[in-house]
Amino acid sequence: MMQITELEVWKAAIELAKRCYEITSEFPDSDNYGLSAQIRRTVTNIPANVSAAASRKHGKESLRHLFRSRDLIYEVESHIYLANKLGHIDDELLESMLETLNTSKRLLFGFIKYYKRSSSSDQRYRRSSGSDNPSVEDLPPSTEHGMDIIEDDI
Repeated sequence: MMQITELEVWKAAIELAKRCYEITSEFPDSDNYGLSAQIRRTVTNIPANVSAAASRKHGKESLRHLFRSRDLIYEVESHIYLANKLGHIDDELLESMLETLNTSKRLLFGFIKYYKRSSSSDQRYRRSSGSDNPSVEDLPPSTEHGMDIIEDDI
């Protein structure tokens, strides 16, 4: 059985969260309960929703959690841009964070596409066999999935 910690999409989300915690620890003390807290609350929910998606038996439930992760990534991206505009992070760190965000996005979009495909093919299979949707052990652990996905594909 595959563990959530083996999924590249989850690993990327954890790395994103770690990086966000690192940069927000350098924000001014006056921001302790503002943007810093908002970024931290938002970014920690991304890998949590990926975990929840992978643990569900039905593709529809999984997709709901994956779409929530997608929304949260865009929210974090917006917060990172704002942090730059407020002078909390410089342009170089902004670019580095955007690269990390884009890696997470590509993997997540690929994971969503995988679930959409497996869910639709599983619907046809279930009608004839009564089987459930793929579980976490059926999911690919490699980074091959999603690296060439563009947002418009979703």
